[in-house]
Amino acid sequence: MRTLPAKFLAAMIAVRALPGSPLYDGDDERTVSQALEDLEGYKASEVDSVILENDHDLPYIQPPICQEAISVMITVAREIRKRCEAPVGIQMLEGANETALEIACEADLDYLRVEGYCFAHVGGAGIIQGSAGKLLRLRKTLGCEHIEVFADVKKKHCAHSLTGDLDLADVIRQTEFFMADGVVITGQFTGIEPAIHDLKNAKQVTHLPVVIGSGMTAENIGRYFPMADGFIVGSTFRRNGQFLEELDPERLGRFMSVFRGLRGPGTL
Repeated sequence: MRTLPAKFLAAMIAVRALPGSPLYDGDDERTVSQALEDLEGYKASEVDSVILENDHDLPYIQPPICQEAISVMITVAREIRKRCEAPVGIQMLEGANETALEIACEADLDYLRVEGYCFAHVGGAGIIQGSAGKLLRLRKTLGCEHIEVFADVKKKHCAHSLTGDLDLADVIRQTEFFMADGVVITGQFTGIEPAIHDLKNAKQVTHLPVVIGSGMTAENIGRYFPMADGFIVGSTFRRNGQFLEELDPERLGRFMSVFRGLRGPGTL
């Protein structure tokens, strides 16, 4: 099994727009090659893991996702797997957690990032129901129980009035009770760091790994490093720190220089 090290850094690969989405341009070969280019940049920088996300499929929709899009994502995932010996994760927006699991199983990936794991909330495409029960049953059926699930709690880009009577600690306790492998804490939106008190509360109420899922930069990683067990990072590696821009080697190198100084070299 491929395992994530302590204080792991998972670098996001923003997969180009898939078939059916408004930004899709029909060039599936370029979609694969762009993902592989990002992988090579991350390997050169010695990150611990990469995570695939269909970030360019704006505006996001809830499942079902069209089969053509799934097929391209499976191809991307397989090609990444061939070239990467370290753990590889995946998230499929918006809330397409079972689809992500099926892709992960098909392509021999290692973990999922999941939104809407327990309790319901409102995402950009509407109400997202808790998926833990169906997801873990599907994982059992597919025979891929080695694939870990990192569950967002009170996730960014979402409204949480449906669980307004529950604080972050309550949702984390339920997430652990529902057998997640780790929890992901974010700020309110992409690029915004989580609140310090949220991380402290998370560490107090769960024995699961606590992962920061937004807002890490070369400037603030030193402050946040002691507070989490892992970091999923994307925007700060890209041109001007923008979510959907191309990978910027200078920004990536600057972040990794600070990160390596805090923890040491990675494993990718």
